[in-house]
Amino acid sequence: MNDKTTLGNNVHFNGISIRGKGAVTIGNNFHSGPEIIIFTENHNYRGDRIPYDNTFIIKDVRIEDNVWLGAKVLILPGVTIGEGAIIQAGAVVVNDIPALGIAGGNPAKVFTYRDENHYQSLKKQGKFF
Repeated sequence: MNDKTTLGNNVHFNGISIRGKGAVTIGNNFHSGPEIIIFTENHNYRGDRIPYDNTFIIKDVRIEDNVWLGAKVLILPGVTIGEGAIIQAGAVVVNDIPALGIAGGNPAKVFTYRDENHYQSLKKQGKFF
């Protein structure tokens, strides 16, 4: 974790590494598999050196409530993962994932969605793991 990490309630980590100087916000009821890596900065390839210079581009990462990350998920700088999303094991998340999206692959793509009525019903009843 870095000093700019904000955690919600009922957060369960099974091994996570946050690398970079950007902020990371993780919402309530978060669950992860092992070996998660979150990057919050990129090398500056548009600088005054090749392949990159000694400056970094810092971008915050936001993970909203009720998100589940499978094992070995890699999240790149600037990504937001929406409420209730599920990220399949081994996925490389390079773009935002919408609420209730279920995504996987490299780069991660949404291939289906949670049933919104079922999700909202469980949420209203306070049935969190």
